[in-house]
Amino acid sequence: MLKITAIGNLTHEVELKMNEATGKPYAILRIASDRRYKDKDGNKLTDYISIKVRGPLAERCAAFAWKGCKLAATGDFETITFADDPQRQPGFLIKASDVEFLSPRKAEETAQELEDESVREVAA
Repeated sequence: MLKITAIGNLTHEVELKMNEATGKPYAILRIASDRRYKDKDGNKLTDYISIKVRGPLAERCAAFAWKGCKLAATGDFETITFADDPQRQPGFLIKASDVEFLSPRKAEETAQELEDESVREVAA
């Protein structure tokens, strides 16, 4: 079995969708990862990788990931074809079994949690 781990920054906000056949949530994440080297003209090279997350993992990504955050996704390859454009080369995405959030939480979320905790302590 082939496993792959990709690390990069999320290019869009996570959009949670529902699978019509199963009724379970899923999302397609897209990350950008810069290569460690530049091309012959000195330009930085960036790879874009699509990641499919399902079920509770998709819900967790929708709740905690944001555009620009760094994450690591581990999973299997899934080949994708484009029925509407048969001339287009097949691609791949990662079917994630694990996603790790590598960016610190947003400052406003942390501040709100601290504020909520202090309100609970005062009320108690």
